[in-house]
Amino acid sequence: MLIVSISCKKDDDNSFDEIVEPTNNIVGSLWINNSNVFTELDLKDNQQINTFTTLSSFHCNEFNGTFICTQGEYTGTKTVQRKGSFNGDLMWSKDYVKDSERYFQINATAIHQNSILLSYRIVNATTYTSTYHLEALELDNGDVIWSIELGNEVKKFTPYKNKIITELSVGSSTVELLSINPDNGHIDTRIPFTDRISKLIGGASSILIMTWSNSIVSMDAELNVNWTFNTGSPNILGGYEIGNQFIFYSRDQTVYSIDKSEGDLIWNHTYTGKFPLAIDISNDTVFISHKEVGESNIVTKTLDIFTGEELDSYSYMTAEEWSSSATKYYFFDNHLLLFNIVPDDNKANIALLNLSDKTLLWERELDQIAYPHLIITPTGYYQ
Repeated sequence: MLIVSISCKKDDDNSFDEIVEPTNNIVGSLWINNSNVFTELDLKDNQQINTFTTLSSFHCNEFNGTFICTQGEYTGTKTVQRKGSFNGDLMWSKDYVKDSERYFQINATAIHQNSILLSYRIVNATTYTSTYHLEALELDNGDVIWSIELGNEVKKFTPYKNKIITELSVGSSTVELLSINPDNGHIDTRIPFTDRISKLIGGASSILIMTWSNSIVSMDAELNVNWTFNTGSPNILGGYEIGNQFIFYSRDQTVYSIDKSEGDLIWNHTYTGKFPLAIDISNDTVFISHKEVGESNIVTKTLDIFTGEELDSYSYMTAEEWSSSATKYYFFDNHLLLFNIVPDDNKANIALLNLSDKTLLWERELDQIAYPHLIITPTGYYQ
């Protein structure tokens, strides 16, 4: 179902101005999936372009145009693939084979120079105890370069300069940070780190760590602390570098920009009584979306990236069935795509907004639960 927002104006003689539909010149597509069926929708008019079906659970991560995909049922054999595009030709695959004694769980993937970094755990099929592993594969053919076993789960990792910075955890609790040599898998540095990490970012000039314990921490490649910036609550949204700034949102209801070299405050903007749901940077503009108590509309603000001054605002009225926690936000090319899942009604809703023109371009209700997978536009890929 396609619903296009229109506007009209009633004058004194009861006639109406011509109805003008919003202009939509966007180029690109959105991949969604329901179970093992993947469908590509045109961003211009939300009509189907393409579809394919996989035999088992399938997920792809994109890294600067390189697609690393994993496939396989939860307790089955897992396959890691490199593909030319999301639905393109298979370049190579590597199986992690289930047998009577064990099965594999693939966790995070990343690319560092000419290698793929892959974390996984091996689960004992009888006792359900696990061992945790990190390995590097050749980008060109999937051959193993090195593989190491680690004492705890690899929760997150990020390449930084010529190191792999790795978070080890027990459950949701962080216990250690490692600095690993990407050439041979040697652990060069390991330190205890007990602040729960929300984001681990390999930045341009330092490692930036957002935590649930009210701090942002900057480290070098050897895990020495450069500086710590404290806020009033956990720091969970954003984490974007632009120029000398690091921009994020804290649960103390404030957007912060700090100098990433020294950790000093550049600007902040507080939203008292509001509940930001997403923050992003696009075209040198800060976007932040929030809901107010008792309201069903999603308000998106634009902030000046250098001063934090509020420049503009756009409000989108959602249906009552929309749940804030079940809505994903994708900012790209001065647009915002909202994807809302309604499990109780077995359906999903999609809306595409033009933030520059403050218009609703289209909205669509899907008659079954689906999940967003990838947005592709001429400017890049968005997951």
